[in-house]
Amino acid sequence: MKAIKLICHILAFVLLFSCKEKDVLADLEADNLKLSQLLTEVQTYAQNRACAGDDCKVMEIGEQSCGGPSGHLIYSLSKVDEKVLIEKVKTYTDFQRKMSIKYKGKRDEPCALLLVPTVDCVNGLCTAK
Repeated sequence: MKAIKLICHILAFVLLFSCKEKDVLADLEADNLKLSQLLTEVQTYAQNRACAGDDCKVMEIGEQSCGGPSGHLIYSLSKVDEKVLIEKVKTYTDFQRKMSIKYKGKRDEPCALLLVPTVDCVNGLCTAK
């Protein structure tokens, strides 16, 4: 009888753990989709890089779990409202940071030192040198 109770407890634990793991994976998939949508929103907002003179800028975006930005965004100051862009980038970065904490060890996250690109207006478009 003790053996049956032990087996029942073990099965209950295994089932509970496997359901929890499936929930975590479903949450991760949903959060990855949201993160992707936030990035697309930022990139779409800053996609017009037409420039004249020195109105090209670069902004850090995202946060790697090991520290530092996950990328850089090149944009034209004359084509975007910088305050709106900063808010969109902050929303993306904050969400990525929360995901790094929530899914620590469950996500493939690269860790690289990213150099800030220098930018210039070349042929009327903001471009990395």
